[in-house]
Amino acid sequence: MLLVVQACLSCSKVNGTIDPALKELDETIATRQRFESEKQLRISRLKEGLSKAENSLVKAEYYSALFDQYKNYQYDSAFVYAKLLESFASGPNATPAYRAKAQIALLHCFKSVGFFNEAVDVIREFDPESVPAPLCAEFYFLCAETWQNLSSYVSGTEVLSSRYDELRLSCYEKVLGYADKDSYLYGYANLEINLIETCSDSLAISGRENFILMNDWDEHQKAVQYSILAGAYNEIEKYDEAVYYLALSAIMDIRSCTHETTSARVLAGHMYARGEIERAYRYIQLALSDAEFYNSRLRKTEINTILPAIENSRYNWLNNQRLLLFVILFAIVALFIMTVVLLFVLRTRNNDLKRTHSELEEKTELLEQSNSSLTEAIAKLREANEIKDQYIIQSLYGNTAFVNEVNEAVNEAARDITLKRPDEARSVLYHIGIKKERARIAASFDTAFLKLFPNWLDEFNALFPENMKIHLSEDGTMPMDVRIFALMRLGFDNPAEVAEYLNLSIDTVYVYKARLKARSVVDKEEFESRIMAIPKP
Repeated sequence: MLLVVQACLSCSKVNGTIDPALKELDETIATRQRFESEKQLRISRLKEGLSKAENSLVKAEYYSALFDQYKNYQYDSAFVYAKLLESFASGPNATPAYRAKAQIALLHCFKSVGFFNEAVDVIREFDPESVPAPLCAEFYFLCAETWQNLSSYVSGTEVLSSRYDELRLSCYEKVLGYADKDSYLYGYANLEINLIETCSDSLAISGRENFILMNDWDEHQKAVQYSILAGAYNEIEKYDEAVYYLALSAIMDIRSCTHETTSARVLAGHMYARGEIERAYRYIQLALSDAEFYNSRLRKTEINTILPAIENSRYNWLNNQRLLLFVILFAIVALFIMTVVLLFVLRTRNNDLKRTHSELEEKTELLEQSNSSLTEAIAKLREANEIKDQYIIQSLYGNTAFVNEVNEAVNEAARDITLKRPDEARSVLYHIGIKKERARIAASFDTAFLKLFPNWLDEFNALFPENMKIHLSEDGTMPMDVRIFALMRLGFDNPAEVAEYLNLSIDTVYVYKARLKARSVVDKEEFESRIMAIPKP
């Protein structure tokens, strides 16, 4: 099918071929493990050969071959073999060609993951003297790609981007001086030079299509060209064509086991814009899987700009599908129930007269049972009322006992004052129990409040760092500063009322509040509103 899809390239007509291309991509994704297995087999054979290599020169050849396998497949492994090449290149048996291979490998690694400072250092150290022309062409082509990445990174800053564009143009010109005229690098560089000098949309499309058709490039090279061609169509807002070529590029990426890629991510964005959420999700997951496998921080950052929107849309789509399924199931169940009810009614009508007497007896029995249950419920209600009355009486008794105690103490103090015994009167008043009663009132408030708000401490502690969490005392009471905010949560928004209830000064209330706010992880201006927002379960 892929050959049929690609046949339309020569005439640049993609209408009617988008769906076949996307279908081919979906089928390729489903069978991608086959290509991965073939890739792993090639790598395993090279590693086996490396393990048997006896001299450093043969090992260096295997390092280079393994780097070629890994460079677009997995960054970490590619970097390992690039460093091994670098180590060999710094040894006594190295030639300028091997030093160039090591620099090419390192430059490819650095520019692929966005380590631009390291990439520029490699570019500065390169010396083309005595280096074979094909290696020089490959190195300067990677230089051009590095400057292009930097130009894109500073896009919008004309001074910087124009400087990088000049460097890129210079590198492409060097590629023309070293590369064979029939080679991929020569044709690619020549096309890029023409595009830089003319900035023509028509050349960007027709020139790219001609370049793709001029030779049978390998799958990775085709993937790159299809992706660039899709970008050219996107620039002139021909989105169907862009989708078509992005699909071809993604197919070639999978077939060539390329994980350092952008096609799947960009294609996911187009699918999201077209409302094809399921495909958008499938392609963004493909892009994310590739980026994580390759370990490209740059690609992960790009993917994260669109992944949340696609996942959210897919979540909503799945919810709508579930809702639709629920409605259908509900309708089926309702129809089934209605059918059963109708059958039951038809069958029972013939027996209505026979069952009338039996139903009356059953209803009478049920009525008697209901009366018995009602009598039992009334008894339980009367018992509950008695318990409530007893609880109220006990509460009144407790309060009355404290009032009587205070009254007796006041009378005794009055007698001592009358008899001019101020020390005894002072002692009586000092031991009157006000402090104890206030502690009891505070404990009762804490108990009642924590019953109303069992989630209070968890929600309150969420506003503080781990080492400053609030805990209840051993007797189960809250600290005074926490109690102040508990009163606020109940509606005591006047500091004077809070101070009067807690027997504190207003200044003390403000000090407690300021101290807690200073320890919180939230802004001081938002602290009280966050307290008031704590929900009651």
